[in-house]
Amino acid sequence: MAGERGISTYQTYLMVQKTSQGTYEKVVDITSFPDLIPPRERIDITTLSDYMRVYINGIGDTSEQTYAANYTPENYQAVAELEGHQYNYAIWFGATGDPGSETPDGHFGKFEWTGDISAGVNGGGVNEAVGLSITCTPSTPIVPKFA
Repeated sequence: MAGERGISTYQTYLMVQKTSQGTYEKVVDITSFPDLIPPRERIDITTLSDYMRVYINGIGDTSEQTYAANYTPENYQAVAELEGHQYNYAIWFGATGDPGSETPDGHFGKFEWTGDISAGVNGGGVNEAVGLSITCTPSTPIVPKFA
């Protein structure tokens, strides 16, 4: 079965749900995504009796997340229209359908959160594609969802 040893980044989608009862839709096609659930901070509990430092897990940090996409006026506008609103967002892994006409379904997993996003245009150099940065500031924890 596909996915037994891992999955490819192929068919990874940044999704948005604009109303609590609405369906998710793709924001834009992305070219990269950040770490979704970073390691927890560690808390130093070392005493003067310990010969090495000792730690316990602290809380996680859902600091801003940056996704990359190719810049087009349409992609920029699609992200900019979402700015200033708290929506539900998700990364979905997996889709069904034929290549070129896939439908995102997240059958390999979904990671969901609520937050706000903003668009930025990246700098560039000779013979490079112009990039679009999509920065998301989560206001809730990022939660994995599996079928």
